[in-house]
Amino acid sequence: MNITTLRFPVLLVAALGLFIALRLAVSPLVPIALAARRDVGARTSTTESAHRVSAESATAIVSRDPFRIVRRPTLPAYDPLRLAEQLAPPPPTPVLSLVGVVIGAVPSAVIEGLPGVEGSRVLRVGDVVAGLRVKQISNGRVVIVGMDTTWVLEVREPWKN
Repeated sequence: MNITTLRFPVLLVAALGLFIALRLAVSPLVPIALAARRDVGARTSTTESAHRVSAESATAIVSRDPFRIVRRPTLPAYDPLRLAEQLAPPPPTPVLSLVGVVIGAVPSAVIEGLPGVEGSRVLRVGDVVAGLRVKQISNGRVVIVGMDTTWVLEVREPWKN
């Protein structure tokens, strides 16, 4: 195709686009108008509108607080200064390690890192130390529950890295 044969359609499309852009810029396709205010001539004072609601209706409305189900104030009163207080950080979760397991009639586990305990301690199923409860002891594995956490400990083997 030749450039001269494409010149006329390109100019036609450009002129049509320019015409449509000008038409939309000058006036919208759909007329836009605001509705006339109905209360322009009939102004009422605020005292007249307050007398329209009866005292019984106002009492019924106030007695039923639609925004609070229990109809009692919240227990901690709102205090913006209290929001600025720094909350104490939660206690760190302990780093527990399983030193050894003794399987027998009553299985036992030797655990290190219990909070408030120096060194290691021998525990059985059901024992509680510092809020941590031993839930299960099996071959080389112990399950401990507490502090919103569940630990599954396996016997550490220092010769394996």
